[in-house]
Amino acid sequence: MYNLNSHYENIFHALKSIVTHRRVLYLAPNGATQPENIETIADNLALFNVKYHIATGIGSDASTVTDGPLLIFYDQEPILGEFNYRLFDYIRDNRIGPHVLVTTEKNSDTVDAISGRYNWPTVYYFHHVFAAHDWYRGYNFDARLIAPKKRQLKKKYISFNRLTSNGRAYRSLFVSELIQRAILDQGHVSYNDTCPNNDQNYVFNLLDARDAGLITPEVANEAIANIATATLPLRIDYKNETAIPNHSMVLSAIPECMESFVYVVTETCYWERKCHLTEKIFKPIVSRMPFILVGCAYNLAYLRSYGFKTFDRWIDETYDTIEDPIKRMHAIGLVLLDISNRSLDDLQAILCEMQEVLEHNYNLFYSQKFVDHCWNELFDNIKSVVTQAP
Repeated sequence: MYNLNSHYENIFHALKSIVTHRRVLYLAPNGATQPENIETIADNLALFNVKYHIATGIGSDASTVTDGPLLIFYDQEPILGEFNYRLFDYIRDNRIGPHVLVTTEKNSDTVDAISGRYNWPTVYYFHHVFAAHDWYRGYNFDARLIAPKKRQLKKKYISFNRLTSNGRAYRSLFVSELIQRAILDQGHVSYNDTCPNNDQNYVFNLLDARDAGLITPEVANEAIANIATATLPLRIDYKNETAIPNHSMVLSAIPECMESFVYVVTETCYWERKCHLTEKIFKPIVSRMPFILVGCAYNLAYLRSYGFKTFDRWIDETYDTIEDPIKRMHAIGLVLLDISNRSLDDLQAILCEMQEVLEHNYNLFYSQKFVDHCWNELFDNIKSVVTQAP
């Protein structure tokens, strides 16, 4: 298994075979995004400071100072565009280049835009594989995780939805979709109707998404009207808490998962064109559950590129190819409607048929081969961008 606490140290030491002067910049604690969160590792930390070079006469001008590339690991969170400018402007103005941006997304319009703005080459790798391997270690010994053939289903699906920013308003659209199709009671659904970061409820969240151009006024109004008919907040567990806590590092509501047929993963990114998945996609895999992905288009295909299998033999997964985010959400709603119209006995039989796929995904995730592949991918991608320093 992997220890995320030593992740960037591991990378730094492995870089010795690629560059002469190693320089790694990352953010701490996990999930941080601003200049004050910068941490650095280098053979010579003084080389991070432009003013140091000028003051000591190492170079008459910052642009004349040469050293190994500065690898900027912005890999814990997705690239969001203008939100990232404060951090990247600071790095550009205060850290000697050449700069290389390392992210955890590919085929990404937002990464392309940042790369173009700063003229930085980019490196991709699947960061959240390492996070998930750390956070979910030991669950393969958890007796609460029941073999699929031994489960007794009571619900058709389960889904966890934390409301945070207008970028996550698709989670409100998802809940609206469940209400619109009259299947909310067919699953275990968690949904905090108020953002814990700014105390704004789903109405403000959806209106902010409307104002940001993510959804039309008609879509916002329909979702607000639908959600207003539900008894909120919706809780699976932590029912006595004011806000739903961040469950990233744990498998939550395990008994409820074991009595549900399919796990609906509402990922971090949904609207954009990008391949980006987090630890969330591995929760059903560790739980040996089939899953439906509420994420960016083509991200099921992206997951399959790492050797995982999905469930198109039993579930219509064409939603993954729908680029329009509203149409994709409607398609996901239709898939869940079809599942909800099936009897629990039928779903129990289908779950047994899925056994081989569920075991394949579980074994692949916990395999050293998978982690090694993602580690080697990182360094192969770095090598393709970085030239060995003299």
